[in-house]
Amino acid sequence: MALKSDNPTNAMINQNFIICVLENPKENACKNKKITSANKLSNFIKDEQLKIKLFKKILEGGEDKYVFNIRNRLKIEIWSK
Repeated sequence: MALKSDNPTNAMINQNFIICVLENPKENACKNKKITSANKLSNFIKDEQLKIKLFKKILEGGEDKYVFNIRNRLKIEIWSK
């Protein structure tokens, strides 16, 4: 049984979006692609302010897909459900 999130923002993001992370997108994108949750995105993004900024952008925007490239080492794709 899955545990209920104590963070309402993470719960809303997980409920409405699919998050896919590609590490080192330049080399073998298929091999490095991972679907993750909003909470586990912290493992990939160490800067908490950057994570908050990304979440704010997707929650306030009205787009179906968002793509964020972070320093040529990380590509985050977020799709609405």
